[in-house]
Amino acid sequence: MAYADYTFYTADFHGNKISETDYPYFAERASEYLDNLSFAETDEISLAKACCACAEIMYSAQPDKQIASEKVGDYSISYSTTQTAVADELIKTASRYLNLRSVGWI
Repeated sequence: MAYADYTFYTADFHGNKISETDYPYFAERASEYLDNLSFAETDEISLAKACCACAEIMYSAQPDKQIASEKVGDYSISYSTTQTAVADELIKTASRYLNLRSVGWI
């Protein structure tokens, strides 16, 4: 179960990047990601905010969301996200809300 529902995402986190239809999928993936981190005890609000922020990173990392360049003549398109870049961004984002320093993550 996701740490934050869509109401929390829009009302408390003030998120607007993810649609209500897409949010449950990305919130679940973000919650699973957070479950795999070994972080010091934290409050529910911080965990919910970390869930929302990580869900936005995952949503934005979809290949169709990360166009690095696009050419019109002889149509060409390049994507910019790598798995390593996404992983780095996720850990940095989660660390804004969770105490990851104390457990050696950052």
